[in-house]
Amino acid sequence: MKKKFFIAGIGGCVGHYLFDFLSQNPDNELHLLVRNPQKIKFNYKNLPNIHIIQDDLKNISQHAAIVKQADYIILLAADWSCHVGNYDYTLELLNMLDPAQCKKVIYFSTASIIGSDNQPIKEADLYGTPYIQSKYQLIKELPNLPIQPNIITLFPTWVIGGDANHPYSHAAEGLINIKKWLWLLRFFTVDVTFHYIHAYDIAQITKYLLENETKEKNFVLGNQATSAGQFISEVCKFNKLKIFFRISITQSLINLLLFITRKKLIPWDKFCLKKRHFIHQTVNAKSFGLTSQLETIPQILRDLSRDA
Repeated sequence: MKKKFFIAGIGGCVGHYLFDFLSQNPDNELHLLVRNPQKIKFNYKNLPNIHIIQDDLKNISQHAAIVKQADYIILLAADWSCHVGNYDYTLELLNMLDPAQCKKVIYFSTASIIGSDNQPIKEADLYGTPYIQSKYQLIKELPNLPIQPNIITLFPTWVIGGDANHPYSHAAEGLINIKKWLWLLRFFTVDVTFHYIHAYDIAQITKYLLENETKEKNFVLGNQATSAGQFISEVCKFNKLKIFFRISITQSLINLLLFITRKKLIPWDKFCLKKRHFIHQTVNAKSFGLTSQLETIPQILRDLSRDA
């Protein structure tokens, strides 16, 4: 039986891995909203069940007919610099949906807007960038929508992933680019804790949630929390670099560097520096009985090193 999907944001890192899963089934009819098809790395031209819609989410009203016929909606798209794209147009799309027709909506938010109890934090609205504020405000609006019972919200933590066939995530690009500075960075540490997860695992979790029912409707995606010091140690060990000593980067040192360089932090950066420990109640691939070969830092680094 045919299943109709409407997906916004397939051109990104997670989107490419998700395409690998969903396109394997010829009964999945995929309508993919893409700003620039030239950035797509997967081959779709000979697949009759794949339909590329070259447009922006701001023009979603022009595609209302396709959206309203979809059995499943997946919202991966993110505008990092603008509030309107993440809030207004996404809300417009969600308001088009009929709960009797659309079985599930998978909405991607961000773990940056929630606290250790997995609940939205008001600081995201008070100090957040336009992207952060829009994600927070939409989460607060979701309970008011008719489609809300059918929405599953995912809050990814630090997303790592990418290779020759999948665009690199921002975090992966950072890891690749800092390799040349590891000889110096290995001697510094900072009191920060965070979660991470590979884009492949996010994709297979998404597929699982599409195919299975769960009582919970909100999931924070991340592997076991790690400290910045431990993460740097793993990266150095992987690159065969020894650490002889470490200097802790304190708030006072950061303030001194900002003064010397005459740089100013935006309110959201100040809040994050003060918070430091980004720990949540997370789930990962194994939480759903799925197999993961990209759960540990060494596994992820090996995967990144194949094409870097």
